[in-house]
Amino acid sequence: MGIDHFSNDEMFFNINQVAKILGVVPATIRNWEKNGLFTAKRKDNNYRVFDFDDIELLKKIKRYSIDENIGILALKNILRSDIGRSTSAESENQNSAKYSKKLLSSKWREMRENLHYTLEDLSNAVGISPSYLSKIEKGQSNISLEILNKLANFYGESILYFFDNKITESKVVRNKEREEVDVGLKGVKMESLVSVKQHILIPMMYTVEPGCGSLESHRHTGEEFIYIVNGKIQVTLNQTEVYVLKNGDSMYFKSNEYHNWYNISKKTTTLMWVHSPVEN
Repeated sequence: MGIDHFSNDEMFFNINQVAKILGVVPATIRNWEKNGLFTAKRKDNNYRVFDFDDIELLKKIKRYSIDENIGILALKNILRSDIGRSTSAESENQNSAKYSKKLLSSKWREMRENLHYTLEDLSNAVGISPSYLSKIEKGQSNISLEILNKLANFYGESILYFFDNKITESKVVRNKEREEVDVGLKGVKMESLVSVKQHILIPMMYTVEPGCGSLESHRHTGEEFIYIVNGKIQVTLNQTEVYVLKNGDSMYFKSNEYHNWYNISKKTTTLMWVHSPVEN
């Protein structure tokens, strides 16, 4: 669509101006488009033009690709996820309840009310909006692993406590009997390696498809331990420390360091991830 088809009130910038704003050369922006990270608007003479929304998107692409050194495949997954959230986040929260069969959302409300906390009290304590907490308690909203950890830590319970309470208590978990835990990470299968409700360590077996993982930097309380069974992942701490882990490698870090990770190989990666919500 040529620029003449847009409103005359809209303000546009050319590629040289945008490159200067971003602190890159125009060729970098062209390469991002060539790799399918975005599609530029064009004038009728085929020159690229950019509005303020385009610039914000390009700032995000620069941060992920240059500052955090995230690969093209994983970056595409991030952008698809961001677009999906931005188009109608509120509608998605109302219409999607991933945990309707697994997560016992009523437990959140029951525990809160038993402790005589209001939604506002809990919101202030864990840094989540009251409206979002209300949707979680009604099973009307998706919930990230980070938020799940925050709520579980606040109530002094493990994550597994809030999943199906039909779990059979056992000191041994057989390979074929692992409980699958869905926290909404695309291309990531998580299975619990414990079958007891009261425990501090949270050991999980992850099966991660290429380009998938926890792609946005986040932090929370506790400690993390990773062991790579097979495959390869990249872990970035504090947006500057980049570590590539391969077969047999392990890694430990404090959860309050900003971290993201993803499978940088072309094959499925299997790893064991142990999280402790309590720091020594």
